[in-house]
Amino acid sequence: MSTAVAAGPRTGPVLATVLTAAFLTQAGVTAVNVAVPAIQRGFDAGPALAQWILAGYTLPFALLLITGGRLGDLLGRRRVFLAGAAGFAAASLLAALAPGPGVLVAARVLQGASAAVVGPQVLAVMRAVVPDGRRGAALGAYSAVIGLATVGGPVLGGVLVQFAPLDAGWRAIPAAQALLGLAVLAGGTLLPDRRERTGGGLDPLGLLLATACLLLLLHPLLGGAENGWPWHSWAALAAAPAAAALFAAAERRRERRGGLPLVPVALFADRVFTTGLLVTVVTAALVGGFFLVFVLHLQNGAGMSPALTGLVVSPWALGTAAASRPAIAWARRRGRRVLMAGGVLMAAGLAALAALTAALPAPPPLPTMALLALVGVGMGLVSAPVLDLVLAALPEADSGAAAGVFTTFKQVGAALGVAVLGGLYFAALGAAPSREAAAAVTACGAAACLLLWPLLLLMPSRTDDRGGDRR
Repeated sequence: MSTAVAAGPRTGPVLATVLTAAFLTQAGVTAVNVAVPAIQRGFDAGPALAQWILAGYTLPFALLLITGGRLGDLLGRRRVFLAGAAGFAAASLLAALAPGPGVLVAARVLQGASAAVVGPQVLAVMRAVVPDGRRGAALGAYSAVIGLATVGGPVLGGVLVQFAPLDAGWRAIPAAQALLGLAVLAGGTLLPDRRERTGGGLDPLGLLLATACLLLLLHPLLGGAENGWPWHSWAALAAAPAAAALFAAAERRRERRGGLPLVPVALFADRVFTTGLLVTVVTAALVGGFFLVFVLHLQNGAGMSPALTGLVVSPWALGTAAASRPAIAWARRRGRRVLMAGGVLMAAGLAALAALTAALPAPPPLPTMALLALVGVGMGLVSAPVLDLVLAALPEADSGAAAGVFTTFKQVGAALGVAVLGGLYFAALGAAPSREAAAAVTACGAAACLLLWPLLLLMPSRTDDRGGDRR
């Protein structure tokens, strides 16, 4: 996969390293989900532990991505990447050996924080080492890796728990993460070592306000449904826009005074960058919410094993990977028409899948796989060109911070999708698995694809070979 994009003797290993890191950090969000019941039984703990295990990773991961990106700008990509990878491997080992629930939750928090340091370096390094002419293959690989991590994380976790050697049970998941983290740490020594910024330091007020804004937004989205949406969840959501406005004002003030803001405000004046963020939110919400529901339906409603579930849903990621590389070249010639065609394919595939799910007690594997492949192709036609345009829009000196913003919006979108589509599913579920509920949520996903159209109309009508707008 990496040799397709190699421009020099080290580009291939560097790409392999950062793509493995992308898989590791993204799968860390969901891989442990299927092991939560086993963890609760092992520690004789209640539902509160489940919430802390999941939020312990997701919250620090989402909250610190922008800071992790800016650290890469200031201290150098390789140094920050290695620090994050070492922290992730150590935290994973701590989780595997955790003697009690408190240590396990602490380890998950450290995992999430370390992942936030590693994550933004992936796109920043790809932008630096991949020649523009080879970017399509690299982004195709990146899209496939993120798709496999998102879709396959729970399935891989289930397989590890079910077939773990030495009766390791759920501990096999963090043990595998520790081994993969060590591999990423070793490969990280090959990353280019350069700083994009040599002064300015971190922005403590911006960091505080950004963290507050994201916490007010993400905490209710991640835990509101489980807690019955209490009033303070709605109050937090209502306060989030005010916190965002304060953050923007503080960043503009710091910039006017000659300081280095946590997030360059000028990024959001770039139409392509801002539209790309919004498209990313919608697509991430669709992937996060839909696959939560569909994987649960396949296993709990249709009775599929984790291994068969993984096989059935994998064509989504494969379709995305197959379409991503040519999609970038097509979009550079034909512009947003390629992206809009992708939105149509996604909507059509999900609509057909909703009808199939509603009509049959158990979705037949082959037709389901074919429809998911179609949706994946549509996703590739949208997400890869958008990512290509966003990478081209990133200012080199602030590429880490910008990549952190992009990845943060992806996590916000995923949390939003889980909250909305997952909430609809569980609200309609009742006491037993229901294919009607799964079909209704899938139909909502198809309708959500249509939300992409007004956003895609804001993308360039045509793009040149370097991602710039021709018109």
